[in-house]
Amino acid sequence: MSELDGKTVLVTGGSRGLGEAVVRRFATAGCRVIINYAHDRAAAERVAAETGGEIFRCDIGDEDAVERMFDQIGDVDVLVNNARIDPYRRAAGLSDGEWWDQVMRINLKGAYLCGKFALERMKPKRWGRLIHISSLWAYQPATARMLSYAASKSALHALSRGFAALGAPFGITSNVLAPGLILTDLATVRLTPEQLAEEAARIPLGRGATPAEVAEAVWNIATTAFLTGEIINLNGGTFMRP
Repeated sequence: MSELDGKTVLVTGGSRGLGEAVVRRFATAGCRVIINYAHDRAAAERVAAETGGEIFRCDIGDEDAVERMFDQIGDVDVLVNNARIDPYRRAAGLSDGEWWDQVMRINLKGAYLCGKFALERMKPKRWGRLIHISSLWAYQPATARMLSYAASKSALHALSRGFAALGAPFGITSNVLAPGLILTDLATVRLTPEQLAEEAARIPLGRGATPAEVAEAVWNIATTAFLTGEIINLNGGTFMRP
C-alpha cells in the first residue's frame, strides 16, 4: 500500500498522453482516479477500463460545469491540472484574438477554476495536493505559433504560487511541473522523425522524456509534503545550455 492509497485523484485531460500516464501511475498506487475529458469519450472509457478509474466529461472553462463536477465527484485529495489546448491544433479561420481566448480559457481559466473548487474541498480535511502541468515554453522566447500557449503556462506559475499561499495554513500544497519534450503519441503526429531528432539534439541528455517518467515526477510531488509554491523543471538538462 502507498501513502496515497485510497485518495481521490482528479486528472484533467486524463484520456491520453501525459494525462493518461498520470492516471495509470496513481491507479497502480491504489488511488481512486477520476479521468476528466472534454471530447474523446472512447479514449477516456478505454483508460478507465484499464485502470479501474471513473470518467467525467466537463468543459473546465465553464465555471458552472466545473462546480457541478466537483459536487458530483465529492472529495478530491489530489488535483492534476493537465488539460490544455494543443497549440498545434488551431482551427482554420480563427483570428489571433479568438485563438488567444480559447487557449487562455482552458490553459489558465480552467486551471484556476479546478484549483479553486478543489482547494475549497480540501480545506476541511486539512490535506491536499494541487499540481499544475506547465512547460519549458514558459521560459523560452515563443514562436508565433506558441505565443499564447507560452503566456498561459507562464501565468500558471503565478497561479500556483497564489494557491500555495492560500492552501499552506491548511496543509495543502501547490506546485508546478514544467516538462520539456515529452514523447507522447501526439508528439510523433506533430513532429516528423527528423524534427524529433533535432529537438532531442538540443537536450543535453539527448532525448525526450517518456510520459511515464513525467508521471513519476507528478507522483513524487504529490508525496512530498514539505514542497509548495515551487516550479520543478524536468527537461533533460536543457537549462544547462549556454
